[in-house]
Amino acid sequence: MKKKRIQLIILLILCLLCAAAYLIFKSMDFSEKDTAAKEVTVTDFASKDVTSLSVSGDHRLNFAKEEDKWVNTDDREMPLNQTLVSSLVNNIAGITTESVVEQPEDLSEYGLDNPVRTIKATLENGSSIIIYVGNQNDLTGDYYIRLEGDDRVYGISSYVVTAFDKEPEEFIEETEEETTSAEDTEETAADTANAQETE
Repeated sequence: MKKKRIQLIILLILCLLCAAAYLIFKSMDFSEKDTAAKEVTVTDFASKDVTSLSVSGDHRLNFAKEEDKWVNTDDREMPLNQTLVSSLVNNIAGITTESVVEQPEDLSEYGLDNPVRTIKATLENGSSIIIYVGNQNDLTGDYYIRLEGDDRVYGISSYVVTAFDKEPEEFIEETEEETTSAEDTEETAADTANAQETE
């Protein structure tokens, strides 16, 4: 009888411990929204509101929208591929990231004490967004950037930055004649190669 009473007490204690463990576990919030890194908005503007785009540093670009058409302000006679220029604007409009350094101690750690590139977008309301580009993270491949007036450092996808690795000439709109000429050259080269293989 005494043995059964001891077993009952032990069983009761185990039940109490299980109940306590359950309550503690339940009070801990393991929801995805808390365990996952929160996405932060870096730039918040619409690409349609951009009236000019300039890049300085390791690459130089100067584009402005005049009568809903992009022009190269360094060479207004240059026919620009409108889609290519618009894609640049789209790349920096609405940037988001989960990589944020709230209070960077030393900007040189991110290559932002002397940025390799500066991207400036001017909006219709006259305000400007200036993005400073620093080093690339060797581990993640992301680039570090900082915005004018914002002390934080962000890590953003490399494609946002590498899209600007271009010279003005790479935005020239090919004419129909140039496209046809290029195709003809390719066909001629292919015919020559085929003829040589036949011989």
